[in-house]
Amino acid sequence: MKEITIELQSNDHLWDLLDKSLNAIYIYKFNPNEALEWWKTNITVQGTELKNISVRQMEFDINTDLAGLKTLLGFNTYHMSIYQFDNPVPDTLNIDRLPEHSRLKILKQNGLHHIFFVHFEFVTIHSFDEDFIKGLDPKQI
Repeated sequence: MKEITIELQSNDHLWDLLDKSLNAIYIYKFNPNEALEWWKTNITVQGTELKNISVRQMEFDINTDLAGLKTLLGFNTYHMSIYQFDNPVPDTLNIDRLPEHSRLKILKQNGLHHIFFVHFEFVTIHSFDEDFIKGLDPKQI
C-alpha cells in the first residue's frame, strides 16, 4: 500500500479527500463521543428499543455509504478509521479476527481500496492505488 499524511483544515477538507467513486464505507470502532461523560440516548438492539438510557465509551463498527459518512463527520471525533470498499463489508468479515500478517490481503480480496486514519488534525491515507495517492498533493487540496 502507498500512503500519505495530510494536515486537515476541517471535516470538509477530509470529505474532499475521499474517493467519491466508492460508496461502500466501513468505519472501524466508531466512537461518537470520546469524552468519558455519560449521555442520554435511545438504542435499538436486535429489534428492542432501549429508551432514555445513559451510555459512555460506546464503540461500534458502521457499514454505511458516502451520505452516511457525511453525517458522521458532523460528530467531529478526534479519531476515525474509514475504509472505502467496492461493496459493504459482509457479516463474516471482522477485522479484529483477521491474522495481522494477511489482514490487508484479505481486505483487498473483499474490495478494499483506501483507508483513512484520522488522528486529531491529521489524516493518513493508505491506498492500493498509487495514482490515487499521487493525486492527493497536500499543497493543492
